Amino acid sequence: MKGRSIYHSEIPLPEAEPGASVRITRIEGGRRLCARLAHMGIYPGTIMEVISSGRGAPCIVRVRNATISLGRGMSRKIIVYKL
Repeated sequence: MKGRSIYHSEIPLPEAEPGASVRITRIEGGRRLCARLAHMGIYPGTIMEVISSGRGAPCIVRVRNATISLGRGMSRKIIVYKL
């Protein structure tokens, strides 16, 4: 169970179904990616609503009052658990 928490069922963001509320547990990326996401208000502990997700499509989320579209590569590095 590499990369999984014993406390929560963690999944990459694109695997969350539309309409789900999720909390970010970690970001599996370097400093540049983490800084870029932080400028969008996306960092560990953030609660988001998944608007649209899919394996080949961008992941669209609502963070606070903003709707953000994340590319597939970037969104796969955001690890979340459902609330």
